[in-house]
Amino acid sequence: MKNTKMTKARLLGTSALVAAVLGVSFGVSMTSANAQASATDTQAITIDAGNLRASLDQLAAQFGLQLIVQGDLSGLQAQSISGELDVTQALSVLLAGSGHSFEFITDDSVRVFPITAQGTESSVTLPNVVVSATRSRRSISSMSPTVVVIGREQIEAQLAKTSDVTNVIRNSVPGFMFDDQSLIGSTETFRGRDVQVLVDGISRNTPLRNSSRILSLIDVAQIESIEVIPGSNAMNGDGATGATINIITKTGQVGENTFVVDGHVRSYTDDIGESFAPSLTLSGSGGVGAVDLAGSITASKTGNAYDGYGNQVPSDAMLGQGGFDNNEDLNVFGKAGVTVTEGHRLFFSTEVVRFRQDIDYFTDLTTDPVSVNYDKAYTGQPLEDESQYFTGGYEYDFGRVGKGDLKLFYNDSYKQAALSDFDATHNNFQLALANNTSALDPLGQSVIDTVKYGLKLSTDTSLDSVYDGMTLTWGGDLTFDDVKYRSVSGRDIGAPMEQDGKAVFAQLSAPVTRFVDLSGGVRYEKFDLTVDDYLRPNYLYNRTTPIAAAQFTGGNTSYNAVTYNASAVVHWTEKLDTSFSYSEGFSVPDIGAYTRRAGISGAPLNFASLDVDASKVKTYEIATRYSGQDFRTTGAVYMSTNERGDTFDSATNKLSQQKERIIGAELTAEYDISEDTYIGALASYVEGRYDKDKDGDLEEWLPNNRIPSPFRFTGYVDSYVWDDLNMRFDGTYTAPRSKIDDAKIDSSLVFNLSAHYPVLGGTARLGVENIFDASYENPAASALRGYSVAGHGRTIMMGFRREF
Repeated sequence: MKNTKMTKARLLGTSALVAAVLGVSFGVSMTSANAQASATDTQAITIDAGNLRASLDQLAAQFGLQLIVQGDLSGLQAQSISGELDVTQALSVLLAGSGHSFEFITDDSVRVFPITAQGTESSVTLPNVVVSATRSRRSISSMSPTVVVIGREQIEAQLAKTSDVTNVIRNSVPGFMFDDQSLIGSTETFRGRDVQVLVDGISRNTPLRNSSRILSLIDVAQIESIEVIPGSNAMNGDGATGATINIITKTGQVGENTFVVDGHVRSYTDDIGESFAPSLTLSGSGGVGAVDLAGSITASKTGNAYDGYGNQVPSDAMLGQGGFDNNEDLNVFGKAGVTVTEGHRLFFSTEVVRFRQDIDYFTDLTTDPVSVNYDKAYTGQPLEDESQYFTGGYEYDFGRVGKGDLKLFYNDSYKQAALSDFDATHNNFQLALANNTSALDPLGQSVIDTVKYGLKLSTDTSLDSVYDGMTLTWGGDLTFDDVKYRSVSGRDIGAPMEQDGKAVFAQLSAPVTRFVDLSGGVRYEKFDLTVDDYLRPNYLYNRTTPIAAAQFTGGNTSYNAVTYNASAVVHWTEKLDTSFSYSEGFSVPDIGAYTRRAGISGAPLNFASLDVDASKVKTYEIATRYSGQDFRTTGAVYMSTNERGDTFDSATNKLSQQKERIIGAELTAEYDISEDTYIGALASYVEGRYDKDKDGDLEEWLPNNRIPSPFRFTGYVDSYVWDDLNMRFDGTYTAPRSKIDDAKIDSSLVFNLSAHYPVLGGTARLGVENIFDASYENPAASALRGYSVAGHGRTIMMGFRREF
């Protein structure tokens, strides 16, 4: 108890400092710019039934109120209102049955908070949130407690200190590895395995040549919620061996028109001027008649980045993958839908990404940690990403046949890497000119150009006539991948590839009494892969030894995967649930990584010599959840196994398809100290072995690039100070790993602070990352590349959001 009081005292002390900074920075009074109505004044109100948060926003705008929302309103609906009501009456009607209540903090500020079944306040409840990443629309209460839905309110709470989707997820769920602070997503592993990223159910992964820049380039402004399903899963195809992350974009609500202006500036305290980074977002949603609309546009620009010692961080510390410094970023999102008739809706959405990083200097890999080589100016083309994504579809309700949707999608991405300088250990093979094997190609940086399109059908058919509450979810997918792997000069540096995929699936779920929910399903998927012949270009080894060009012989292959899943959720009481689950997922090998260096170091030049097969991963999990009045917690233990891996071994230029086993445990907990303050924690442990010599024994530890740290812990304190100033203090510790000889990964400890304050009809934000300017080695980046990469130093972000 003594430690709790000390923690709260330190928080309150820091709160005063942050409040002062907020006051100086924005120079405004605490009085809203809008004229306020008394709580007893009545007004003519007409609000259509629909999304609860949108209805609350409409009511707040009409009465000139500031809303402070605690908990998660995602998926909750409000009934319609029409008549002469005061604000208290209107709020009561809107929140009826939602599991939330309200209180006036000041005359113009209302706090909306979750309540338990007994009517007392709680920081978090488990509303009837629906998860769509499973292809069915299942209630989260019928799924494993490890499944998490991050609502818009939770996302907004983190925007004070980060606008990176990766960090939002990592700060909300255990099991997700530490951020490598670069564009690359290769370290975005979950439970030591790969992550499948979906946007509105459509995969963004490019498995045949994984470009990895996925989460880092998704604009957080377009997101309504994020679904995270840990464990292997095949319901959306290949790639989800560690977890499925489904990003749900915003959809306009007819009659609830809103417009949002959101801007922030960010700088490193070591050099505020050189690191100055502004960002501006304009977004809106709403609709008229049968048409709903939503859209956003975000433009940002960044300067230099610095580590905890005050040294500039290299722009390309990850050898070609680039970072978030010295870049220009533009993201445009739009979605439109039209309700043809009740239960039938046509929709279309698009996202366009334009990212460019201008690098000034090469990276010096000989220092510890790696540093900026000020003596060698960068001579390559900028790092770029030009991607566009289109999705159209039809949502339907055919009565007994079922409810569902048919989606057609087209993804086109162009991802240009940076030019990497020679290094005798880490970059000793470099592309030579086609007509001069002793000279490097100045346009030798790589480009991954991919096109992915197809269709997805999902239908929920009620089987109430067989058993009350039983649902059959069924459907299928058709996908096509076209991958080109080239240099900026237009030369193929990997074999061109095409892959067709066909899949069908069925999932059966039912409540067996009110205490048990059962679910089980199967999916069959077949791939036909064509790898073209190509001339593998000539290289220079160690800048002196030419590696002559060689002809690579392509080929065709087919491989398939049948995957199963089953789960049981037992509701012991209204507060305690336990789940037992088994699931299977699979991934296909990164063929592009193999073909790039075919014929080098003994690697064969014939595709037929490569034993290509899908890697099936099986996950076994036991999880439990307790939701009490003041205390909430979830815990899980799991094991995942596979008989064949799919990792490209750059040391041998071969696919390493070996047996693996990973075990781990996860824990989340929150406790309400008072009605205004709660504390919480996320913790995860993961470790794994593999059969290196394929003798059947798991004798070797998995490499650091799979598991950079075996243990991660995040603790936080969230408190309301001076009524409506919300503050959050958190810290994350990653444990060292020394399983691999001569490749120890050091520990790290970083603390952060964020604050929100309603003012001028909007919300002012302040965030400080790495508040003590700690110097540390980034565990994920260092593990991936095999050399020390410094973590980023202290940054300050100040922003303001106003909704109209």
